[in-house]
Amino acid sequence: MLDDGAVNPPRRVAGGLRRPGAVRPGPGRPGLGRLLPAALRARLAVLFAAAVAVVIAAGVGLLAFATDRQFDAAVDTGLTTRTSALLQALDRGDVRVVREDPIAELVAPDGTLVETSPAASVLESRGGRASDESFLPARVLAEVRATGSAVSDSLELPRQGRVRFTATPVSVPEAGAVLVVGTRMRELDEAETRLVLLFLAGAPLLVASLGLAGWVLAGAALRPVADLTRRAARLSAAELDQRLPQPPGADEVAVLARTLNGMLDRLEAAVRREREFVDDAAHELRTPIAVLRGELELALRLGRDLPEDAAESLAAALGEAERLEHLAQDLLVLASTERGASARAPVDLAALARKEAPRLGAAHPVDVRVSGPAAVVEGDERALGRLLANLVANAESAGAARVQVRTAVADDERVQLVVADDGRGFPPELVATATERFTRGDAARTRASSGAGLGLAIVAAVVADHGGHLELGHDDELGGAAVVVRLPRARSGPPR
Repeated sequence: MLDDGAVNPPRRVAGGLRRPGAVRPGPGRPGLGRLLPAALRARLAVLFAAAVAVVIAAGVGLLAFATDRQFDAAVDTGLTTRTSALLQALDRGDVRVVREDPIAELVAPDGTLVETSPAASVLESRGGRASDESFLPARVLAEVRATGSAVSDSLELPRQGRVRFTATPVSVPEAGAVLVVGTRMRELDEAETRLVLLFLAGAPLLVASLGLAGWVLAGAALRPVADLTRRAARLSAAELDQRLPQPPGADEVAVLARTLNGMLDRLEAAVRREREFVDDAAHELRTPIAVLRGELELALRLGRDLPEDAAESLAAALGEAERLEHLAQDLLVLASTERGASARAPVDLAALARKEAPRLGAAHPVDVRVSGPAAVVEGDERALGRLLANLVANAESAGAARVQVRTAVADDERVQLVVADDGRGFPPELVATATERFTRGDAARTRASSGAGLGLAIVAAVVADHGGHLELGHDDELGGAAVVVRLPRARSGPPR
């Protein structure tokens, strides 16, 4: 059942008609956006946690680098002190002090060892070198002799790990000799590794904690935006004078609220201008249409001797005049409903339907049956009667022979009115625009139909004006369309 034509069941509508043909987002292009959550708050928290993880990784790397440099500098200081003490002893001709140092060796100009400490001998043997050769490579010794200055560096020995050394040129026992003083770095390197691993082990907890803090901060920052979103979602065409809450200050949220309220001002002005135009146009059309219809009826009554084709033309013109009259009347009703200026009183939908059923059955060749308990709402009885009349007329245009009007109390807050028929139902291609103005089914796009496609638009406007929800669907019992209207239940007062 669609306004002036056949339509099939749409899906559920809350506060209006849901568009079942709404386009879903496509798969999109691959990239970072597909890996991030859809919610902005979660996205900010994830990005914040990722940034923290990057900073922690960089910090740990910088810490390891700085710690390594500090350890080397401290070791070099100790090596310099030991080298100075050995040089003083060598100047006195005492070469045996080399044997007493933790790791030291005196290398002759030809590369042979003059004196070495036991630990240095271990480095030589375990490092894969001959017992009479220094654990330092020959190129390092050659560099010290060539430059005549001390060289401090680290050397990675097999099975020994890293060794830090200082090689200094000496003239004892002869010119070109080299004094080498070293120390093992394995313990310090292992301590540095443990320190880095300790930081890395605590990094996940730190990242998670800071990510949670980012989630909380993002929620606090976005809470005003969420409030604006909720308030904007509750606004409808029947509440054009409502505005969003505007927080104080000049931050981004305050600017957003002011911008949205300015947009609502412009929308209200545009909608009011549209409604005034429709109202004025419908009022102005009523008189000339009534005059035109009267003249055509008079011509048909007086022109009994007119040729048959002329009489048919006059009858067709009278039919078009009647359609224009119905259109002007529907536009007036729609404009009046959208203004929401009707008086409200308790109305029993079940009693109203029973009262209207005989008249609707006489006006339309359908069998109208009413069932259900009392369902009292605060509303305009004339507008609700027009709602029932439009739904029955739409059922007739969809080929229905039976119409059932059922009432029910949905819950303590709402009542339900269902108008079902055994017609053709709702075709999917018209569901998306079923309640828009001038929407008509294909079966109704003929001269035989006098409707203008405003029936369901008026129904939707009446439901919205009464703060209700409209749902178009399929009726399992009759096999045709079902229009479900849910309206707020009246709090008190006897029904009219």
